Amino acid sequence: MTLDLTPAETPVPAAAGTPGRPVLRALLRDRRALFSGLVLVATIVVAAVSPLLHAAATAVAPDRRLRGPGADHLLGTDELGRDVLARMVQGAWVTVQTAAVAVGLALVIGTLIGLLAGYAGGWADSLLMRVIDGLLAFPLLVLALAVVAALGPGLRNALIAIAVIVTPRIARVVRGEVLSLRTREWVAAARIVGVPRRTILLRHLLPHLAGSLLVFTALQASTAIMAEAALSFLGLGVQPPQPSWGAMVSAGTEHLDTTWALSVFPGLAILLVIVAFNLLADALRDALDAHRPQLRATA
Repeated sequence: MTLDLTPAETPVPAAAGTPGRPVLRALLRDRRALFSGLVLVATIVVAAVSPLLHAAATAVAPDRRLRGPGADHLLGTDELGRDVLARMVQGAWVTVQTAAVAVGLALVIGTLIGLLAGYAGGWADSLLMRVIDGLLAFPLLVLALAVVAALGPGLRNALIAIAVIVTPRIARVVRGEVLSLRTREWVAAARIVGVPRRTILLRHLLPHLAGSLLVFTALQASTAIMAEAALSFLGLGVQPPQPSWGAMVSAGTEHLDTTWALSVFPGLAILLVIVAFNLLADALRDALDAHRPQLRATA
């Protein structure tokens, strides 16, 4: 039996790793995916219009401080008389930045580290994984606090800290997948015909990781949002007067006996977005698992 290594067949493994239309149709029929998609799209839209409410979110009015929900202020006012709803809309921009910038940065760096460590093996794998294991040994929030303490409080440094805690988790998952895939026949065939290592990593291995990365990234987005809220709650994330849902919850805990809305509504917003990302991850996992035999049949 001979092995046909024609150039037209070498891209097949990359195409096989792409979920395609069956997965998309499965997601459109999944109520979890529809609910999470609605919540996340609404959050992005709200964040996009947040500049329009900047004046209302920063306008101080001592004569209307700590008012409950009403016709004039749908979600009430805070300790300085600022509109809670307007400040929550402003805080949505911080949440979107956390999910996009921090997790996106961690995804790029973690995927690169995992690909290199899993494919190269040897001393490079050992060195990179020891560093990753060292970072994973710290509790998530403790590591984030250490990074922010070293860099200083602020949104930018909080995003860097969140990227630092998410990167090793993504790198570990990617490395495990690559260790399994690098022994496949089509990878060996690509080496035999002289395909460059970079091409093997980016065009053959990386597409096969897309499904796992989508699911895990959705999970890590919820972790990142929770970490940002915790840092802002402790005063190490977003700094006043810029609003953040975590900081609003923290400020509201001092006035629970006066108005409950100041903490409850931002807390519910955090919970809703975190639940949406987790439901999206579950829906993606089920949709990809249902079509995995079909997708890998040609690999």
